[in-house]
Amino acid sequence: MIGHWLANKILDPLPVWLQVVIVPAILSPIVWNYTFIAKETAFVVHNHTERPISEAIVGDVWVGNAAAFNGYSTGSGVICCAAVEKDRVDVTWGLSVTQDQYESGIRGEKREEEVLVPERTDGDFYLHVHIYPDEAVRLFWSETTQSKFQVVRGKIGHRAL
Repeated sequence: MIGHWLANKILDPLPVWLQVVIVPAILSPIVWNYTFIAKETAFVVHNHTERPISEAIVGDVWVGNAAAFNGYSTGSGVICCAAVEKDRVDVTWGLSVTQDQYESGIRGEKREEEVLVPERTDGDFYLHVHIYPDEAVRLFWSETTQSKFQVVRGKIGHRAL
């Protein structure tokens, strides 16, 4: 309602030919962005290791951090939004330590892995970044914050979507 009133206040005093030029000039970049520019992505980091992840980076995008796997939960919050336009990306993560791990002599370290970005289907908005103890990284697309992999009774298991 306010937008309609404001548009009328701005456009009404202008000649019709100028209105016909201004409206497409304003709307065309918006249409172009939603039509031809890569879709944006929200990221969810899943930590399957016994060490906290201090940061995770997919390509050039910081996608969050995650607590150490506690036997039940692997997920972090959702970080939004950036575009993933490549077939392969470098995933970099920092393994931190808990207090007990620090006292036992373990120190933080950086890891990096080049990962294949899976095929994205219509409706997929969330890219799930799963980091495993063997330094493997797997990416999965999903329409929701639910990933293909879930933790069941303290073990990581696959479930069909």
